[in-house]
Amino acid sequence: SPVLDKMPLSELVKKSSGLNFDIAAEEMRRLATTPSKEEWTVLYGLYMQALHGDLPSTDIYPAPTEAVEVARYEAWKGRKGLRREDAKKEYITVATGMIDKYQRKIERTKWNSQVWTVDY
Repeated sequence: SPVLDKMPLSELVKKSSGLNFDIAAEEMRRLATTPSKEEWTVLYGLYMQALHGDLPSTDIYPAPTEAVEVARYEAWKGRKGLRREDAKKEYITVATGMIDKYQRKIERTKWNSQVWTVDY
């Protein structure tokens, strides 16, 4: 069908409005350009706080020694006291800014004359 020959990307771009936490987390895997380590670290801290709440005590979750892991640990620890729902809201805000900054990588693939798949 001629209608299926072209899928409007504008419809996919509209997805950026109304993100929920789960969609925002998935969208971070589909950025066209890789964010900085600092940006990923901020996002990690918010993600862990949103999913798990405050970082467990060092008896349960000992502080790591590798630089990257220390940065992530500190990012999560720095969110102590932030309610999980508030962490989700902040994560969505940061993710929306990163989508605007780095754009999405949208790949369209035509399986056959009738079916398109879209990975975005």
